[in-house]
Amino acid sequence: MAVATREGERGERRSRGLSLKFVVLPLTVIAAAVAIVFAAPLIYAERALPGVTIAGVHVGSLDGGAIEERLDSELTQPWSARAVIATYDGQTWRTTNGDLAVSPDVDTAVGAALAYGKDGTPLERASAWIDAIRGQAQIPLTLRAQGTALDGWVASLATAIDRRAVSGEIALSAKGLTLTEPVLGRELDRASATASVLAAPTLDDREIDLHVRSIYPAVDESGYRDAVTRATAVITPLEVTVEDRRIAEDPVALTTLLSIDRVAARADELPALPVDASAPATRYRYVVSLKQDLLKDWVTAVAAKLDRPAVSAKFTVNPDGVASVIAGATGIRVTQDKLIAQLSTDLLRPAVGTRNVAAPAAVETPPFSTEQANSWLPKISRTSEFTTYYPPSAARHANISTGSSQFDGVVILPGQTFSFWELLGPVTVERGYAFAGAIINNRSDENVIGGGLCQVSTTMFNAIAKLGYEIVERHAHGYYIDRYPIGLDAAVFEPGVDFKWKNDTDAPVFLWSWNDATSVSFDVWSVPTGRTVSFSAAVQSRFVDVPADQPADPAFIPGSKVMGRDVLRTRTVIADGKVLHQDTFFSRYVPVWGGPALAPVTPAP
Repeated sequence: MAVATREGERGERRSRGLSLKFVVLPLTVIAAAVAIVFAAPLIYAERALPGVTIAGVHVGSLDGGAIEERLDSELTQPWSARAVIATYDGQTWRTTNGDLAVSPDVDTAVGAALAYGKDGTPLERASAWIDAIRGQAQIPLTLRAQGTALDGWVASLATAIDRRAVSGEIALSAKGLTLTEPVLGRELDRASATASVLAAPTLDDREIDLHVRSIYPAVDESGYRDAVTRATAVITPLEVTVEDRRIAEDPVALTTLLSIDRVAARADELPALPVDASAPATRYRYVVSLKQDLLKDWVTAVAAKLDRPAVSAKFTVNPDGVASVIAGATGIRVTQDKLIAQLSTDLLRPAVGTRNVAAPAAVETPPFSTEQANSWLPKISRTSEFTTYYPPSAARHANISTGSSQFDGVVILPGQTFSFWELLGPVTVERGYAFAGAIINNRSDENVIGGGLCQVSTTMFNAIAKLGYEIVERHAHGYYIDRYPIGLDAAVFEPGVDFKWKNDTDAPVFLWSWNDATSVSFDVWSVPTGRTVSFSAAVQSRFVDVPADQPADPAFIPGSKVMGRDVLRTRTVIADGKVLHQDTFFSRYVPVWGGPALAPVTPAP
């Protein structure tokens, strides 16, 4: 039993010993901390706590002078040679802290080091001591700039970086399409750059941050590029083909089809700008389209060059008076509405090199085919002829023979109306016409290209009228010409004075002319109409003599004259016992003369 007791006592003593250790040690630490807290102000009143560093330089336990001396040797002097580097858009600018007059604020750092751990509650001071002992008491270093060197360097960066914004522009000129590319402006944030220089995270060479703000023009890339693509597509050299024919158009001509408008963009039409970007007051975009009216006109002009009109069959008559067929040919015509629709889309699509467009086209059948002509040939014959004469004149003969030959073999189909001017074609010197006399405003004029064509129309009129075809338009000459049947002349003059007649039968009609030096004849070929045609005698009235003060007409010799008068002629056409046409041809002729007769010349005695 005693053994147990001793053992129990021994265990009890051991338990009391452990308890004392757990109590005494913390009390010792606390006592030491309390001692430090209370002793520090006395021991380190003029010195920094142990383990304190300023920007990596150990200044623990040093007084103010020693700290300043160490910072100067280990920090300020090396700092002056350290590089400050700025980079932007492939450019690099390099300087030093010394050149910028940027240096550490030593006085502030010394004061902060000496004050560290000496203020605040006892617990805060104890915590600062512990950090200092553990080497975690780091005093931040602030920088300061003296003079204007730093501001000047930042200004030089801005000069190199800053750029004004340029608005994109698409315009049309005499030379074609003129483009101005948009340029995004930019501006350096000078305050941010200055702050970055003064906020040094390291004592080594360092690269500073540059914040550059984008400045957007009124028309930026998003409002410009698509429109340029479309406009450039339109002016791509173009070649339009139909079978073996082609027409090329150059960019300058194609620019006339462009419509280019600058319009204010809605919020949803362009991408949003970056949040920190400088935006214009109004954003614009270009809209490119085609001028449909000009495109239509252009297609019409192109079609006129590419079309191969169908050629109707014609008849010819040999010197023996035998008719034969001149074969016609099918043609091809551009389908203009389809080409307009095609180009309205194709021209706005980008193309590489020359754009080739196969124009939609349709085969054109001639109104009078070779087969039709051959089927009618055995049925037709010469049904009428008429001849008129004129005084010898090389110029008049050239005009009459050239003009009458334009109608040779021409076929006027059933129901078709013949127009002298539509079928004659241009009256030019290049086509063989000459200057000759014509009646202009009831007076002869010898300086008219094609003078004498009225003889062609008058001869044709008389050949046609006696067959009973419908006369649509006929005009009298200004004065009476006695080589034509009175009241049955047919004057023509461009513009406004035409000779027209209509084939109001079921058979085709074709004309053939014959010429010699002083006459012209027209033959009419067709199936006999079976019509009876009669002309009344000329009823002349209201005769007017030449006034004494009327100027002489150069086409008349002195002493000659033709009185003015009104003439009525009636044509009656009977078919199947009924009157088909009854025409009254009215002519009002003015008087004309060659002036007074010349006095006879008395020979000298």
